[in-house]
Formats: sequence, C-alpha cells, structure tokens
Amino acid sequence: MTHIKAILCLDIDGTLIDADERVHPLDVQVLSHFPDDIMPLLTTGRILHSAKGVLQENGLFQIDPLPLPGVFQNGGVTYQPGEKICTSHAFNPGTRKAVIDLSRAFPRSAFTFFSIDTVYLLNPTDFGRYIAQLHHLSAHTIDAGQLPNEIIKVMILEPNPVEMRKIIDQSQSIGAEMANTLPFAYEINPSGINKAISLLELLKKMELEHLPIYAAGDAENDLALFELAQLSFAPTTAYPRVIEQADHLISREKEGLLTPLLKLIPI
Repeated sequence: MTHIKAILCLDIDGTLIDADERVHPLDVQVLSHFPDDIMPLLTTGRILHSAKGVLQENGLFQIDPLPLPGVFQNGGVTYQPGEKICTSHAFNPGTRKAVIDLSRAFPRSAFTFFSIDTVYLLNPTDFGRYIAQLHHLSAHTIDAGQLPNEIIKVMILEPNPVEMRKIIDQSQSIGAEMANTLPFAYEINPSGINKAISLLELLKKMELEHLPIYAAGDAENDLALFELAQLSFAPTTAYPRVIEQADHLISREKEGLLTPLLKLIPI
C-alpha cells in the first residue's frame, strides 16, 4: 500500500447513491477503475451485507469478499479489505436496556437492532418491513427478549415526523451517539462511537494513519468525518447542517459525485 497517498471516505445513502438507490453511471465507471494513489473507504451506517447488496445491484464489487476497507454501522464495526473484521463496539447493558425500553414506549414505530452481522426487527410495521427489504437488511422479526446481548446499532424507522420528534425527544436521556440519517431514520450508537473515531482505529491498524483524509457525506453522522478531513464534500441534496459545513458542494446530475470530487483532491 506504499503507493497510496490519500484516503477518500465515501458515505453510501444520499451520497454515493441517490434516493432511488442508484449509483450514477459515471460513478460506477470511476469506482471500477479508481486512481491507484487514492484509497476509497466506505463510511456508512449500513451493515456490511446491506452495503454489499446495494453496491452489487449497481454493478459494483460483484466478487466476494468486498475488496474495500470500510467503517460500517456508523463506526460500530470496521473491516479491512477482504471483510477482515478490525473493530466492533457494542452497547453496554444499561444503554441496551434503555433503547429496548424506548422501543416499548413507541410500539407503533419499527426498531431495527443490529449485531455485527444480523438485523432484528422489533415492532414490525408495514413501513419498517418495506425499508428493511429496500435496504437489503434481511431483518429477523423477533421479540425484545430474543435479542442477543451484543447490539452494535439501533435504527428507528418512522415516517411520521411528529411521532419521530417524540422519539428523538425521549431518547435524549439515553446517553448515546444519535443522528438523523434519512428523513424517516434515526440511528443510535454506543456513546463515543462514530464514523471518525472508528476510522482512525481502522487506519492505524492498516498503518495508514499518516495519510490525508478526504470525506464525502450528506447526513449528521458524517459531520465527525468532516472535522478530520483535509477537504469535505457533500451533494447538493445533503442535510442543511452538512451543506453548511462542507468545503465543496457537488451536483451529481451531470457527472455524478466522484468525477468532480477527484478533481478537487490535490494529489
């Protein structure tokens, strides 16, 4: 890896893929023939099999295992190339119980609980099942008593903004990392765990921590990465807070995300 001169962190939802879960054709071409001196590194809220599913649907990385390193579940799990697990961070028992109690307080909202490699659906709703299927989650519908002890992340799926506001307000006392990642999705991770913290762990393990970091993202869970990055990039459709903090905004319609982005990296 001595030829690598920079790390490019790529969020998936809302950044690499659009609202229809499509990667721009030019981005597919770029990712298939990426510059040798820049390492693309996935930084996503998705679980590994979900990320692979949407990428493969777009004609990318059809081989197993995934050849890219990545930060998944908002930093809950990291992998070196070839899906070699590097780090994982689970809720402590008290926080795990608090999130389960939150799911019981809102029985009409779908709660997805993530272990390292499995997704569990509590309070199944039609909307929750639809999103789980759309995002390749392969979610298992269970009761709270059947959850494993090791839970990495929770994602709450609620299309009603008024109800989502109630959930967010009540969750503030839990003491965890929280972020809106889609208009209908609210994600909770263990306290102190985010994409940036876990990225640094991964790069140290790969002996690449000395390299400059560049980051592209669109949601609140990407802002910690922006603080690490030499330059940060956001699509023009990003959340307002992300647009305010990004160094460069990119319209994906004509050239996709990566072609204009790579022109701005000073390598």
